[in-house]
Amino acid sequence: MNQILNTISQEPIKCSSEIPDWAYLKLKEVLEIEGSGFSPKGKIEKCEISVDERKFLFDLIENKKIKTIYDFGTRLSLASNEDKEKLANWEGSQIFTFSEPIFFRDNSMLLFFQYRYCGSRCAEGKWSIFRKDSGEWVECLVLLSMVS
Repeated sequence: MNQILNTISQEPIKCSSEIPDWAYLKLKEVLEIEGSGFSPKGKIEKCEISVDERKFLFDLIENKKIKTIYDFGTRLSLASNEDKEKLANWEGSQIFTFSEPIFFRDNSMLLFFQYRYCGSRCAEGKWSIFRKDSGEWVECLVLLSMVS
């Protein structure tokens, strides 16, 4: 999380308290069809997820059990209606969404959602799998990437 925050800004970051419904639906579609929507990052071979792991993640997505993080020390804060209004009026604002990390495979892998909304025609995000490698979390698989 600190790596992401350090690449965005030194100022507090406005965040949403909800993962958009369409983001859940799109990932469900990817998880339902084995082998679809997967983009490996680099040459990390131990990042394939098993059928049981896909089912575990699918159940979390289907039941919307993945929560967002919008309080992370002083770096994140919940976006206000005023922040959302600025976006609607194109006044140069951004709202981020970060999921809590969902650990699996004995806490050596995790699923993470990150999304940046900057207006009705400006957004990007992804559902990624990270793997712990030599004590560091490394993104190794992008399950779904979105750009508007």
